[in-house]
Amino acid sequence: MKKNYTLKFTLAMLVVLLVSVVSFVGVYKGKNLLKEYSLGKDFSQRKIVTFSVVEEPASEENGENQNNEANNEANKEESYKKAKNILAKRIVEMGVDDFEIRLNEEDGTIDIETSEDVDTSYLSQIVSKGKISVKNQSTGEVVVDSKGFKNASTKIDSTTYTKPIVLLNIKFTNSAKNTFKNANTKYTDSEGNESDATYSVDLDGQTLYSDTASNFVSSAKNGALDLVLGQNDNAEEIEKDYQSARVLISLINNDELPVSYQIDNVQVVKSSTNIKTIVIIACIIGALMLVFAIFKFKGKAVLPVVSLVGLVATILLVFRYTNVKITLFTILGIAVVVAFNYILILKNLKNDKSFKHNFVDMLNVIVPCIIIAIVFCCSPYLQVASLGMSIFWGIIVMFIYNLAITRVLINK
Repeated sequence: MKKNYTLKFTLAMLVVLLVSVVSFVGVYKGKNLLKEYSLGKDFSQRKIVTFSVVEEPASEENGENQNNEANNEANKEESYKKAKNILAKRIVEMGVDDFEIRLNEEDGTIDIETSEDVDTSYLSQIVSKGKISVKNQSTGEVVVDSKGFKNASTKIDSTTYTKPIVLLNIKFTNSAKNTFKNANTKYTDSEGNESDATYSVDLDGQTLYSDTASNFVSSAKNGALDLVLGQNDNAEEIEKDYQSARVLISLINNDELPVSYQIDNVQVVKSSTNIKTIVIIACIIGALMLVFAIFKFKGKAVLPVVSLVGLVATILLVFRYTNVKITLFTILGIAVVVAFNYILILKNLKNDKSFKHNFVDMLNVIVPCIIIAIVFCCSPYLQVASLGMSIFWGIIVMFIYNLAITRVLINK
């Protein structure tokens, strides 16, 4: 029996050592083979793109009343706020979840802050006016305006064609479908010659797609239009086309901006969080925890408390592969889980009750924490969500780690 326990003890210590080395140092074969952390704004370089309002002259046909309204400061402020809300929806639609929009309500200037890897060109397109329509290019007539567009979606199709394609699907409203069914697809020139007209999908004056009116209507009258926006067997190129398509659907699926913007400035700022300071503070707190445990329970407390390093290492490994955003609140979540585990270790060292009994007692605290963590995970705010995710995954790892490692070290 003693020989069997010695083997378990040795294996437990080797696992703690191996996990700690892998997590904190990495596994290298030319480069680190471990997946990179998904860093939040507290630990990553940030890109801040500034956009200013382009003042548009009042059109003649809108008359003096419209001109007076444009000069009304209250209406301007309302337009700026509306533009900010639309831009937030567009960025979310594009798939960016870590961003912040700041509005200067006096002049309408907007700062969009994202992670450094978000392409500036995509952000420039996001702040486009977003005026979309179906136009008869032969006559200049707008057949369907933006109200006729229901929604849009995109996907990468790797099965239908020899090379993967990016497919943009546009859906029209019932009103637009009826318009297409009754549309005149013929065009008569100045000399009286009749030919097939050309229809196009235009976005802010740029043609996204055009075809003969008869071909266009035959598809659109059924309520949908499929556009191929890229075809390539190069993974990077097809991903670029896909991201461009996501920008388009963010414009189509959300309202037109009430004001026009132009890019003013792009800057990259470093994180203000000092990681070394956090590590030093963690080491000091860890040392104090170890000293207190040794003072209370002598040498038998050393290995169980030191094994908390392995717990932290394991949690960080899990964070790499579950894409948990690393923020200051994530660190707080890890601290909460480590505190739970430290209290559990002290309880086991303090009394003669079994590890299982003490662990079940801890569940009275852990279960409510898991429920709260799950609620936090659903928060739209990154900091709160990262706290919930870190506690949720941390408690799951703690549960497994205690059964496999801590229990063995305490029973020694």
